[in-house]
Amino acid sequence: MNLQPRTESIFGQKEFLRNSVGTEYKTGGATLDASQFTAGEYVKAGTAVFKDDTSGLYHPWDDTPDTGTAATAKGAGLTSHDVKVIAGQNPVVGVLSAGHPLESKCTGVNDKFKEATKGRLVFDI
Repeated sequence: MNLQPRTESIFGQKEFLRNSVGTEYKTGGATLDASQFTAGEYVKAGTAVFKDDTSGLYHPWDDTPDTGTAATAKGAGLTSHDVKVIAGQNPVVGVLSAGHPLESKCTGVNDKFKEATKGRLVFDI
């Protein structure tokens, strides 16, 4: 694990929440698996992620049969801020676990993700 901290200023983050009523965040944030994202690009706020049981790192939501299902997607949520992915460094990001996001402003949200976060993330208001 690389414990060399780095800070970056990110400007222009887009708001993806309808409102702040009932928002809850994962305590301590989530560590993204940098190998699962494109190095040098930003993971945008509102990106659907879930925790991988074997590594404990967060992966982007996908529809493969073994991952990205309501039954297997523990810790599913939306990233709460933009974060840049650097090759070989797993960034820590906040994860929205409950609230009212705007589906049109989120990335990777589909019916399976909605099922996995049912009762916590409300997209249909």
